[in-house]
Amino acid sequence: PEEEVQEVKPIEVKLDTLESGSVWNSISPMDLTMNPVKNFAQDWMALVVGRSDQGHNAMTIAWGTIGQLWNKPVVIVFVSEDRYTKHLLDACHMFSVVGFPDKKKYKDALLYIGSHSQKDELDKTENAGLTVERTKNGTPIIAEGNLAIECRKLYEDAFELEKIPSEIRNGMYQETGIHHMYIGEIVSVLQKN
Repeated sequence: PEEEVQEVKPIEVKLDTLESGSVWNSISPMDLTMNPVKNFAQDWMALVVGRSDQGHNAMTIAWGTIGQLWNKPVVIVFVSEDRYTKHLLDACHMFSVVGFPDKKKYKDALLYIGSHSQKDELDKTENAGLTVERTKNGTPIIAEGNLAIECRKLYEDAFELEKIPSEIRNGMYQETGIHHMYIGEIVSVLQKN
């Protein structure tokens, strides 16, 4: 069953100590200084989703962007219909995108969560050496990250295969399912120095 949508208010504190004891700085989306192309494509990020009563899942993503839509700051991520994470995203109204301070240090962990499925391995994130904690809104994030963008899902839609250029369609979608776009309103940005 789909999760009941609750109104989520942006967190307006400057220093946020989570229940786990982890301390993050809370910043405005307007104060983000990241380069989304580099952070998604080269450094990779983790997409983390899950309800507190049903656990969580994390997967590595290299497709995404950050900007503004409908007068709201947003994150847009893309998930294949073949991924277990899509099932969880469809059932949840919140998700987070987490960046890491040192790709070399976390490369193996990101490779692990990107190549193992939570449906086959319940402790996948922990087996990768990563620690999941929850924001004050209950959204899962990864404690080892240095940037956590918490989002409320606004919109989801599948790519239409016939509208994708043939060179992409024939190369990308021969053996994998179509990707779905998820647009999330940024409700908080947590950052570590």
